Amino acid sequence: MKNSPLDEDPPEPDVGAIRLSAGDPALGALATGKATLVMGGEPVAFELTVPAGPVAVEDVLPIFQGLASLFAERAAAKAAAGGRTVSCRAGCGACCRQLVPIAAAEARALAALVRSLPEPRQAAVRDRFAAAVDAAAEAGLFDQLTGPGERRFEAGLDYFRLGVACPFLEDEACSIHADRPLSCREYLVTSPAGNCRSPTPEGIEKLTLEGDPSLAVLKADLRDGWLPLIHALVFDETAPPSARDRTGPEILADVLGRL
Repeated sequence: MKNSPLDEDPPEPDVGAIRLSAGDPALGALATGKATLVMGGEPVAFELTVPAGPVAVEDVLPIFQGLASLFAERAAAKAAAGGRTVSCRAGCGACCRQLVPIAAAEARALAALVRSLPEPRQAAVRDRFAAAVDAAAEAGLFDQLTGPGERRFEAGLDYFRLGVACPFLEDEACSIHADRPLSCREYLVTSPAGNCRSPTPEGIEKLTLEGDPSLAVLKADLRDGWLPLIHALVFDETAPPSARDRTGPEILADVLGRL
């Protein structure tokens, strides 16, 4: 992979480049630049636009969401070419009862999304978050899910067995599909959908992506580790404000360098 520096003066448009952007020009200057990622041995050109000044990681998140979706689309196309079909679709919400790992930046973004929801939907979503946290706490899992330690994986399996749906799951479909977490975008299976209700290593065939934006963002976020999605609102209310000591181009270069 190679990156070209981002500049506040937009480069000449690259007709064949994939364009991804984050930031609002009404809130501050934007920087646009070109980058090339080698994906599956193939160079792919990008034109990327991010806030030019100091921002938080969540302010650049739309870029990484676009990359995660692209990696997933390429993996699905490769699987289809080999005769395998992705079984994930609306109406099959089994994986939406898993413990979804997110970076702190994603927790902030999801909390902001919840605040933007109109009532009474916002109250309903907040109630679902609270119910999920209560269920994990009553099962003795919450401290294991949010603290350091080697029990997180096992605690995640125990949480799945509780059958608690993601607070954003409605009618067995994601109600925030366009804003869903990176790990949700990256999770695709070709095994029968029914296998996801009682997952085993032998029964789940997960697609391998050419990159891992969720892990790259987690490492670039300079926090202690991932959070369970159900902790997003609590984290946003209790954690210190996000650091804004790096520019958009610096954050972007950091994450791209970790893919």
